[in-house]
Amino acid sequence: MREVAVRVPAGAVEDVLDELLALAPHGVHEVARGGEVELRVRGAAGELPATAQIAAAADPWGASVRERDVPDDWRERRVADHQPLVIAGRLALRPAWAPPPADGLIDLVLEHDDAFGSGGHPTTCACLEELCAVPPAGAFADLGCGSGVLAIAAAKLGWDPVVAIDGLDSAVEATRANAARNGVAVDVRQADLCAQAPPPAAAIVANVPLAVHEALAARLPAPPGTLIASGVLDDAAPTVLRAYAAAGLRVHERRTAGGWAVVVLHRS
Repeated sequence: MREVAVRVPAGAVEDVLDELLALAPHGVHEVARGGEVELRVRGAAGELPATAQIAAAADPWGASVRERDVPDDWRERRVADHQPLVIAGRLALRPAWAPPPADGLIDLVLEHDDAFGSGGHPTTCACLEELCAVPPAGAFADLGCGSGVLAIAAAKLGWDPVVAIDGLDSAVEATRANAARNGVAVDVRQADLCAQAPPPAAAIVANVPLAVHEALAARLPAPPGTLIASGVLDDAAPTVLRAYAAAGLRVHERRTAGGWAVVVLHRS
């Protein structure tokens, strides 16, 4: 099977797709590339239109055109197409079927889960980025662990011991399975974070709803050195900040990721 791909700015994708879909025998495969999107048209010999035709459909945005042979089998194409999600130039998230990342990146293997996805949610990515900026300094707690990606990343970055807590059976099972898949030691617990105090830790990541943040702030046994908070929309951030300020934490950094608040707090 042959592939012809053009790169266009993200804002031009819809306009170019209108032109390309009329030419594509099997549709158009979209792959994000930073601020651009690569639009890939595939087909067997004799099915694809001329490369010049595909390039013309992307005018005036098609700055680059690339051709290659791709496997006929969809499983092999999936592997060939895969690009790991790289976080902060240090972590690479991938499913188990994808090849390991390039040398120098910490490999995080996360099986896709219908409830928790594959670690690419804006709040998860932002929390991972902030975690990469904190030097490991002892115990770590992942509160509202979901798939366990934050706890697993913390273990691979050098935090020890690592605890992961969630109230859902499915989250506990997913975290245990993913921790085993990555070969790291994570103490996975099921608990109601609105009713139970979190364990003491040097660093905490809480990617949880507003009500859980308020309950956690009221029950912290001692303020951690660093707490990374997310899981709420940006307009709820002031409420989160007030709750943790009362617990002895001050804002070090605040930003927005896809409309979600991400806050890094340090012990006062």
